[in-house]
This record gives sequence, structure tokens and C-alpha cells, in this order.
Amino acid sequence: MSAARLSLAEAEQLVAERLGVSPRAAHSRFVGRLMQQLAGELGADAGLWQLVGLLHDLDYFAVDGDWNRHGVLTAAWLAGRLPDEALAAIAAHDHRTGVRSSTQLAELLRLADGLAVLDETAGRETTVAALIGEALETVTGSRMFLVDIIGGAAARHGVTLATLAGILATLPRQEQR
Repeated sequence: MSAARLSLAEAEQLVAERLGVSPRAAHSRFVGRLMQQLAGELGADAGLWQLVGLLHDLDYFAVDGDWNRHGVLTAAWLAGRLPDEALAAIAAHDHRTGVRSSTQLAELLRLADGLAVLDETAGRETTVAALIGEALETVTGSRMFLVDIIGGAAARHGVTLATLAGILATLPRQEQR
């Protein structure tokens, strides 16, 4: 028997309760939109992928800087409300937990999370240009690990960096509501 899936409205309510009106809530909504678009590119379940992206940082404030628990706590909170694959992706999205998952959903969640960070820190135009020019290393700064997270996952799953640039260019900016 599969887990009952949260609705998008229920997920949005959880984000509002746990993340409030914060940059982290805006980031989570943005990652949800990125995941929805990536799922469409790959023929995956866009609704599920959007939920995973939206909810991936639900425990951000609750872990209080204990990044070994980040994502793991969210997965525990959502147990029974999302499929196991979705919970595993959320638990494994931050490398500092030591939790690993190499499913397409998990790898593309890490990609979307990393791309959202670049979009916010380097800026939309700079990030899109780096993707088109296949020069991610020029915009990652001290976060060189994002080159592999974004570029590596994209290559493994047949998504070109130009496709990522196209998706990113069409999304609204990461702004607070």
C-alpha cells in the first residue's frame, strides 16, 4: 500500500507554518517550481517532484544549525504522507547528513537545490550565462562542489545545461511572498 500523498495546499500550509515568510520559504517554493519543470522534461511525476522540492527544507529552522539532521528530520515528519522514494530524496538532499540516495528524484533534488542557491547568490543572468557557456565553475565561488552536483546530475540524467538555463530563465525570481 502506498503512502497517502499530501496535497499541494497542505504542503504550502506546512511551509507557511514551519518557514513563515522567510527567504528559506521563498527558496523552497522556487526549488518546488524547478523540480516540477525538471519532472516535465524527464517524464516524471511533476506533482510529486514539486512537493519534494517545496518540502525539502521544512526543518531548516528546527535543526538550528545541526546540518547532520537537515532533511532527515523533515523526512521523519512526513513519513506516511509521501512515498518512500520522496522521503529518501529529502533525507539525502544535504551531503552533511551522510544519507545517500542515487535515484533520479534524489539527484535532481540536489541539482535543483544547488541551482536555486546559484540563482540567488550569483544572480539570474550570470547563472543562465554560465549554464549556456557550460562554465558553472565561474559562478560557484567557494562552493565548487555545486559543479558536480548540478553538472554531474544533469549529465547522468540526460538534462543539458542549456535546458537548465532555459528552465531557470522562465521561472519567477526567488522572492518572499
